[in-house]
Amino acid sequence: MRKYILFILVLVSCTKDFKEINTDPGKVPSVAPGEQLAAAAYFLDGGRETGYPNLFLFQPMAQYLNGTTSMGYGTRYIWNDFYNTLMWDIFYSKSIKQLADLIEKNKADSMHANYIAAARVLKVYIFSLLTDAYGDIPYSQAGMAYYNKVYTPQYDKQRDIYNDFFLQLDTAFHQFDATKAPVLNDIVYDGMLVKWKRLAASLRLRLGMRLTAIDVAKAKAEVLAAIEEGVMESLDDNFRMIHEDYAYPDLRGNGIAQALQEENAYQHAAGCATFVNYLKAENDPRLGRFFVNRDAAGSDITAITHYLPIQPGMYWWDDQADFIGTNGQVVSYAYKYCTINTPFYQYQSPYLHLGYAEVEFLLAEAGARGWTGDANLHYQRGIRAAMAQIEMYPGMPAIPANVVQDFINAHVLTDKAIAEINMQKWVALFPNGFEAYANQRRTGFPELLPIKDVDGNSQTHGVLPKRLLYPATEALNNPVHYQEALDRLGGTDDWLRNVWWDR
Repeated sequence: MRKYILFILVLVSCTKDFKEINTDPGKVPSVAPGEQLAAAAYFLDGGRETGYPNLFLFQPMAQYLNGTTSMGYGTRYIWNDFYNTLMWDIFYSKSIKQLADLIEKNKADSMHANYIAAARVLKVYIFSLLTDAYGDIPYSQAGMAYYNKVYTPQYDKQRDIYNDFFLQLDTAFHQFDATKAPVLNDIVYDGMLVKWKRLAASLRLRLGMRLTAIDVAKAKAEVLAAIEEGVMESLDDNFRMIHEDYAYPDLRGNGIAQALQEENAYQHAAGCATFVNYLKAENDPRLGRFFVNRDAAGSDITAITHYLPIQPGMYWWDDQADFIGTNGQVVSYAYKYCTINTPFYQYQSPYLHLGYAEVEFLLAEAGARGWTGDANLHYQRGIRAAMAQIEMYPGMPAIPANVVQDFINAHVLTDKAIAEINMQKWVALFPNGFEAYANQRRTGFPELLPIKDVDGNSQTHGVLPKRLLYPATEALNNPVHYQEALDRLGGTDDWLRNVWWDR
């Protein structure tokens, strides 16, 4: 990885003003397509500001974690324009412009077909994060200001965006060509085109399944098309970003880890009761891999507190009663809740965007819906893969094979298959709050617990937001198209209005 990251640092230093690049990409003619692809990919999860929306908004809304001050925005549903706007600003100004420029500059060169195909896949992935969070967004005209002279892009309807996603992924899948120039400086798959093709198909599978509540026929067609093309086959196909031991502002460090290490936030990033209690009820061996209890000196006191979780909506200081153990041991209220385990806040921790375990759960759901395959076979494969994928975190001990097998034997699908599959998928997605929040809105799983709003400051009266609000700057920078998007929402930027596929 180190040889790739050097290119990124050079590119970042040369392209600090991404607006300037978008205005005149000719000013950086030496930037190779592989370097642009690498930069676009690394801005997905490298650097603290990329970690903020996931950690402070989406993970608490998916009821994985809460407790810290900043997590209050996600767990109590309190508006914060800074955290809300970050993914919009970073993805559009850093990643989308790079990818759009890469495609435009190289589209006439058939030898660069693999770069263009990879850029198509990454663009779809990034835009899927944006549209799933906000709804209608600038899409077809985004990142093309220099080439098309469109400086205020229209907001495309989410339905149209999704239809184009499937077209782009199918095009990219068939565009990859081993006879063309290899993808150099590839920090995603090291130039292995077969893995890029499996990612394209797997992303199509994920996005196809997203439509089950709005258009079942389309969902089934896209899911079957993805399976036909060939989805991920093992953990080796995982779409994950590798990071190194570098603190903020270095992009080489994992963004979530950098956010957790800021002011030692990991000390109070507590396991939410919804998540922890489900793991306990299932006798899940991952509980002790995900969470730990430590006192002020850093000593492990889990044997006393037994992974005491925090209620959703609460800050760690809301309940100032000390914990009393069974033998009378007293644990200060500041340290009574279980918190995220050390491997997850190491700068060198990788970040999993889409993995084989998720793919198997998607295949299991397709089977449970009667579309294809043996649902239980894929369900148990998904569990096995999810148990194994946590070994990617530094210092994470493997779960013994017999323990994994016992857990799998105890998990056989019943007539509640859709719920069972998506609950295990929820566990497998941790700590990917983006996808967990999206999948919860689609399926209703997990069934979220009511939040405990001690101060009564939830701006939705405890109702889970269905989308993020648009950045406030859009009203000034793109007023006409911004207003068109609001009109489709009923006239106001309402975060309780469902996105298109959420029915």
